[in-house]
Amino acid sequence: MHLLKGAAKDFFKKNKYVYSPTFRKEKIFLNSKGINHLFYKGSRSGRNLKEVQTRIKLLPRAITLLKLMPIAQEEDFYIQDKVKYKFWAFEGVVKGKKIKVIVRQIGNGNKHFWSVIPSWRKNRFGIVNSRKKLSKT
Repeated sequence: MHLLKGAAKDFFKKNKYVYSPTFRKEKIFLNSKGINHLFYKGSRSGRNLKEVQTRIKLLPRAITLLKLMPIAQEEDFYIQDKVKYKFWAFEGVVKGKKIKVIVRQIGNGNKHFWSVIPSWRKNRFGIVNSRKKLSKT
């Protein structure tokens, strides 16, 4: 897992931000928040090794998708402790892989990469992939 963290940090150092036409060329930062989310779930419990490996392998595709997508397919937000957390989801096929990329913004702060999700499908209960349910809608 240590080698994977090093690979993710190296990728984020080389790609500190990406411009997206969705946000009128506003920077989307790749920072420690995104790295942490690649390795840990919301409750701070660790993700399994296979899931982390897959997400890290998809990082270059995630950057490509963000650079190309003119609009986000989904937008959502929640408010916690009087702070608004906004999310944008970008879905597409990049180099033969179907992915979903999530961008997050906390309050009026900078937008940042939050997650990349591999091959998914939707059903009436939420987003699922071929192995397990990822989230509820």
